[in-house]
Amino acid sequence: MKNRVYLTLSDGSVWPGRGHIEAPVEGEVVFTTASCGYPQTLTDPSYNGQIVIFAFPPIGIYGVDKENLEGRRVWVRAALMTGLDETEEGRFESLTSWMAENGRPLISDIDTRQLILKIRECGSMMGRIDLEPHVPGLEELPDTLVSEVSCREMETYGGGELTVALMDYGVKENIIRGMVRRGCRVIRFPHNTRASEVLSSGADGILLSNGPGDPSVLDFEAGEIAAMLPCGRPLLGVCLGNQLLARSCGAKTKKLPFGHRGANQPVLECSTGRGILTSQNHQYAVDGDTLAGTDLEVAYSHLGDGTVEGLRHRRFDALSVQFHPEASPGPEDASYIFDNFITRMRAAKGR
Repeated sequence: MKNRVYLTLSDGSVWPGRGHIEAPVEGEVVFTTASCGYPQTLTDPSYNGQIVIFAFPPIGIYGVDKENLEGRRVWVRAALMTGLDETEEGRFESLTSWMAENGRPLISDIDTRQLILKIRECGSMMGRIDLEPHVPGLEELPDTLVSEVSCREMETYGGGELTVALMDYGVKENIIRGMVRRGCRVIRFPHNTRASEVLSSGADGILLSNGPGDPSVLDFEAGEIAAMLPCGRPLLGVCLGNQLLARSCGAKTKKLPFGHRGANQPVLECSTGRGILTSQNHQYAVDGDTLAGTDLEVAYSHLGDGTVEGLRHRRFDALSVQFHPEASPGPEDASYIFDNFITRMRAAKGR
């Protein structure tokens, strides 16, 4: 039988629910509007440090397909939902038992509608899940979120005529799968690898991955990207990689009130006027007002709030997107960005 538990937000409000917890859990409370792909959301390293609210009701309905996860473990600190509707039969493990195996609380019977409306009004905030309401005074997330999710040593995947140097700031596995499926050899580097080591690997292109946390604390990573830019090899940044490209060129980032999380985010491709639906998960964004003098121009923008959704460098072969072209979960409108990256690498190699 589930216990009565309480989510206390940093503003002192208390939200009751039911679930099992081994110890109190703290994290930044955020929400996603995706209607599917909950196993991928729960294992996405970009959610490290966060308590995720699922806006869509029937989460758990198809169990957990372990062959298509985005990480090697569950990274969210806890998951909140209005109810739990999950399969009892079939080849996939149930969400409840899987979360229990990973030691992550799965809280149901909580008023997600009002909780999400509060976050939309007040912005994301820290929260604590405990058996009793908690006295406010929660600490902010640490600066170590990227180092916690990055690989510890170099890893290699696949094979082919093109080699991609992947900077692992918390990469989603489907990015690696997508590159391998396109015939690439992928070398995965830890987040704190020096630019000289990356460039000496013989890679034909550089891919800056997604990841968790505040990009403004990643000075080392931004500095090494700045050293890689003039190398003449195509560069592609995804999500946090987009923000770090901006920082490496002198631009700044900002924290959004409640971020963009879901598989239904509309984006404009500025060069063509084309609109695409994208999968997104980010709390921070590039501050468009700081791009002057950086040699960066806006390549994509959000059709909802106008935030920067991608950048293009005017002098170097560097492009980045704030959304997720690997689309897991989500629509595949933006998958052509990876195809274009392959084309850019082949062209550069031919030169």
